[in-house]
Amino acid sequence: MTTMNYWTDKWDLHVDICPCDVHVNDWIADQKIRNKLVYHFGTGTHHVVGKEQAENGSGNMVFGITASIEEYEAYIKMASGSSKIAKSYIAYFGDIYLTNGALLPDFDVVTMVHICEFFFPNTASKEYGGMDDRGVLDLFTKKTKPGGHILFYTKSIGFEKAKPIVAAWEKEAPVTRIGDFKTLAVYRKT
Repeated sequence: MTTMNYWTDKWDLHVDICPCDVHVNDWIADQKIRNKLVYHFGTGTHHVVGKEQAENGSGNMVFGITASIEEYEAYIKMASGSSKIAKSYIAYFGDIYLTNGALLPDFDVVTMVHICEFFFPNTASKEYGGMDDRGVLDLFTKKTKPGGHILFYTKSIGFEKAKPIVAAWEKEAPVTRIGDFKTLAVYRKT
């Protein structure tokens, strides 16, 4: 039996190094997005996307994934201390490369801010049963509602590797690039 790939570290909020989660919240505010469902790839121990959306009165709900035990434990502590957060933000522990689309609702906004950042060599192997980065991108494109948005972090440590994958996806998937916002590339599903 193969064990699940997970990250053996954690990410605290370091806006000077990685502002993507803050920029996701800024984009949501700029676009006046309200009462929508957001999928967020990579929560950090700070859970700034889920926390902000739960507390800012927007009515937005966030469904986030972390592959870090410490980040998941931070979520449990935060959610257990705030019913408001627990009602509007769910974070789960898992490997995004093992995502089963049948377990997910459709989303209005999907953040792929950490695509190509994880370097597990067995992710798409038959034994592991997962998919590669393009497979993740295709799955979450299918799980994005028509008119919904998919966001990428252009300053990611994995974005150079992601560029050709995103370029091919952009040509083949039902999406249109609508612009940039701070460090984010923004696409709309057609």
